[in-house]
Amino acid sequence: MRKLFLLLLFMISVIPLWASHQRAAEITYVWKNTNTYEFTMITYNVPNEAWNQRDSLLVKWGDGFESYVPRINWENLGDNTVRSIYRSLHSYSSAGTYTISMEDSFRNYGVVNMNDSGSVPMYIESELVISPFIGHNSSVQLLNAPVDQGCVGKPFYHNPAAYDPDGDSLSYRLVPCKGAYGQEVPGYFYPQASSLFEIDTHSGLLQWENPVIQGEFNVAILIEEWRDGVKVGSVIRDMQILINACNNNIPLIDLIADTCIEAGATLDFIISALDPDGDQVTLEASGAPLEVQSSPATLTPTTDYGLNPAIEFTWNTQCSHIRKIPYQLVVHAKDNSVPIHLSNVQAVNISVIGPAIQNLDASFSRRSDVKANLTWSPYTHCSNVKAIRVYRHLGSMPYQSDYCETGVRPGYRMIAELSADATSYQDTNGGAEFEQGVDYCYRVVAVFNDGAESRPSDEVCIQLPNNRPLMTKVSNNDVDLMGGQMKVAWASPREIDPQYTAPYSYQLKRNLNGAETTVYSGVDSTFLDSDVSLASVESLSYRVEMQDANHLPMGTSPIAGALMLTGTGGDQSASLSWTEAVQWVIDSTEVFKKIDTVFVKIAGTSELTYVDTRVVNEVTYSYYVRTYGHYNLEGLPRPLVNYSAIVEVKPSEHIEPEPDQPVYELPNVFTPNGDGINDVFVPMPNITPDLITKVDMHIFNRWGRFVYETEDIYINWDGRVSGSGQPCATGTYFYICDVEMITPEGLVTKRLQGSIMIVR
Repeated sequence: MRKLFLLLLFMISVIPLWASHQRAAEITYVWKNTNTYEFTMITYNVPNEAWNQRDSLLVKWGDGFESYVPRINWENLGDNTVRSIYRSLHSYSSAGTYTISMEDSFRNYGVVNMNDSGSVPMYIESELVISPFIGHNSSVQLLNAPVDQGCVGKPFYHNPAAYDPDGDSLSYRLVPCKGAYGQEVPGYFYPQASSLFEIDTHSGLLQWENPVIQGEFNVAILIEEWRDGVKVGSVIRDMQILINACNNNIPLIDLIADTCIEAGATLDFIISALDPDGDQVTLEASGAPLEVQSSPATLTPTTDYGLNPAIEFTWNTQCSHIRKIPYQLVVHAKDNSVPIHLSNVQAVNISVIGPAIQNLDASFSRRSDVKANLTWSPYTHCSNVKAIRVYRHLGSMPYQSDYCETGVRPGYRMIAELSADATSYQDTNGGAEFEQGVDYCYRVVAVFNDGAESRPSDEVCIQLPNNRPLMTKVSNNDVDLMGGQMKVAWASPREIDPQYTAPYSYQLKRNLNGAETTVYSGVDSTFLDSDVSLASVESLSYRVEMQDANHLPMGTSPIAGALMLTGTGGDQSASLSWTEAVQWVIDSTEVFKKIDTVFVKIAGTSELTYVDTRVVNEVTYSYYVRTYGHYNLEGLPRPLVNYSAIVEVKPSEHIEPEPDQPVYELPNVFTPNGDGINDVFVPMPNITPDLITKVDMHIFNRWGRFVYETEDIYINWDGRVSGSGQPCATGTYFYICDVEMITPEGLVTKRLQGSIMIVR
């Protein structure tokens, strides 16, 4: 019995010796070659005999193998904490996703936010993705040790200062701590705060404002790496925070705001700190700028101590430093107050950016097949440029980019990506004609290996000479909207070749439902077309031809289509859609609804659709739309106002179903870029070809110009203009498609109208 008592006494006496030592841990890795990685396990422990004897740790590599990893170094960090480093190589046989884990001994006794912490193992893991599609990857390295302490009622901050050597994007989030076999610790909860306890997703700053009770708390931070939107790895730091009672305040840090610098320039600033209680402060910094292999930043001195310590940060940047993701510098200040040293942490993001391309110029060629010719100076700033991108915008966006602004603002569309040594580009507008009255505006940027873009060049805009007439109105007659008669107008060119003799005359051509006729000849520039009713036509557009007194042709205007409005009733809804097939810029569209006996504006929109839900079933409603637009040409009327026909819509809960017939649906986008995916405009795959007897498809560009027609039931449009074979530019096109099909009621023709977007 006495022997048993002595044995129990011995076991009780050694439990604290072996159990109370683990405070924090993490696993990181570095790619070495092929599928071989160097793994580093870092633990933060109480310096006792149990820690001293932990000269190796058992690590599971995630591929069915495990091994003991030796301790190669340790360091006393003060505050009763030592840091131990364990390191080993491991090779994997194939690509895959692997979870590397370590489970060691027991945590400290008395952790407030978990049950029976002294019997809960410290479990940590990291994820490694090996894939030929993402390239080699090294994990983040956590440069700021988790050793800071806090006080009740005082803010506590911690930033792991995660440095990713590959420049991947990082995200941070808190996760429950894990214990035996990688399971969440039973009864775990996040620490209680008087204001907030959270981590910033982007910066990694853990904020605890403010602890409400004393004790030891454990938290786990998951840091995930992302490359082109794909997760490529992760690391978990499990750390302990000791909260005590004190009257101390955290030090104050004076640090610049987030900034940027052009590659090749030097960034220099002073970091300083002071303590509101007059304590001495230790000031230091860590982060990516200090870790880059080529020309890293320097701190002078590397650490400073005193009442008002100061460090000078200097970075002679190079082109190799350019990347999409900013470099984070984390500044740490700790006072020497007793019994608790309180800390503060702040971070600054530093973006290294490529200089702008200089001397962009543009001009139109004077040949019959007009092209826009762009030139710029060679990009000699950096040799690590991957490509040059050309962007275009219809209409000027004359902004002066901010110093830290890279790439172009939304609204520009990339039209070409060229080799890094390119100094010119010829814009053919995708084979379509350039239009008069439109400013074609360009910017170019340099692109680096990770997709980072340089600062944008200055904008340059060009415009075709106004040497032919332009349509200015194709509108329902605003004097009598109910009649549907068309009011048509046009403007003479401002730049007339001296070879032409006045007076000038015009011929107005009308295309009604696909058939073109001349409806006016004379010297006037307006015409009321009373032979049509816009409410009853299927398609309607106009163009005007101009000639001089000697009947010499002086040019033809672009085609301008009527504002075609359609409406469909639903259950307590009226859906409107319209087409704007004109060459001028549409600034806004207004929707009108007849209320009692008067039409009232009910909406303004920049879209091509509107749904009115302020309706009652079985009641007929009347609508029309009005557009405002302009040309970017002096001397032309502004605004250009056009009206649709009036349409009637009857909402109903019991919409009559269409006859039982085969479905024939068309997509609204395709990508004829030669990648073998969605290269051809075809019907949706639920087509029933045996029951489709005829298809009559007509496709037009936004100016109303015909680009493609077919009777093929599969359509099979490759995005090229019929006849010329020229590729159509990226943009929106409109179609009218009559589909004849066999139904139980006999042959039925269904008209499909809509838009299709080409994306290259």
